[in-house]
Amino acid sequence: MRKLAFSAVLAASTLFAGLAAAQPIGLGTSPQGTLTYGLGAALAKVLQDNGNIQSRLQPQSGTTTMLPLVNSGEIDVGFANAAEIYDAYNGVGTFDKNKNGDIRAVAVIFPLKAGVFVKASSDIKTIKDLKGKTMAYGLASQEIVRKTFDAMLATGGLAPSDLKSVMVPNVIRGADELIAGRVDVALFAIGSAKVSEADAALGGVRFLPLENTPASLAAMRKEFPTGYISRIEPGPGLAGIKEPMDVMFYDYTIFAHKSVPAERIKTITRLIAENKAVLAPLQPSFAGLEPARMYADVGVPYHEGAVAYYKEKGIQPSK
Repeated sequence: MRKLAFSAVLAASTLFAGLAAAQPIGLGTSPQGTLTYGLGAALAKVLQDNGNIQSRLQPQSGTTTMLPLVNSGEIDVGFANAAEIYDAYNGVGTFDKNKNGDIRAVAVIFPLKAGVFVKASSDIKTIKDLKGKTMAYGLASQEIVRKTFDAMLATGGLAPSDLKSVMVPNVIRGADELIAGRVDVALFAIGSAKVSEADAALGGVRFLPLENTPASLAAMRKEFPTGYISRIEPGPGLAGIKEPMDVMFYDYTIFAHKSVPAERIKTITRLIAENKAVLAPLQPSFAGLEPARMYADVGVPYHEGAVAYYKEKGIQPSK
């Protein structure tokens, strides 16, 4: 009888584990048209086509609202920049006294390139020229993104108080305000679908270059310590980049709830690392993926499934 009972328990456990593994993976993103929505859509296709893993996109108003849903387990996997998951996990900064201790890093997937952009015909040419202009600001559902705006303004010796603000909840609405002509400047990730939409609607948009000097970098890092300034070249899918220019970079990550089965996260990590050639045409930012940098220290513990993959491939943690 004991053997029969043990066998029944074992069979039930195996069944439940199989059912859990078969359930779709929830991918948390921001609204359609944002970078994270594009990342989620690209990953969903690779999971299905290359890993036979079903997934569903779960768009939220922004990463600030999506991240706690991953922490609670309502969403399995999300995308956010490294500074944001650090703040969330440690309960500091944009998540002050609101510790999200159940998230786990999975991978650094690429350096994100962000910028502020204007209508191509605008007389605004530099960050300094923004003084007194009207900006789409607030970004209550994307607080960490607001910090990138502050950081870019700082490179030109400006603060938000030097501009007039139209308050918006997220970057999508900010771009809409630019398209409607109600603001002079908005913020977005370079290479995003929404920027291409604005480019078509306005007859062209143009990102503003940053000064790449020790002083401007120091000013940026007072507002956003993990940011850096580097060169970007014009290319397919990069609306608003008319010529080589220096812009703001910072690492972007994929993360998960700690209870997502280790084998599933290991598989997802493998599919990301081994399918850059498939992911990049779907979302241009994936062109910056470097498998050797996926296991970078972001101040958040890595999911055991991701660690298992990196150990298997001999990938060591990096700074």
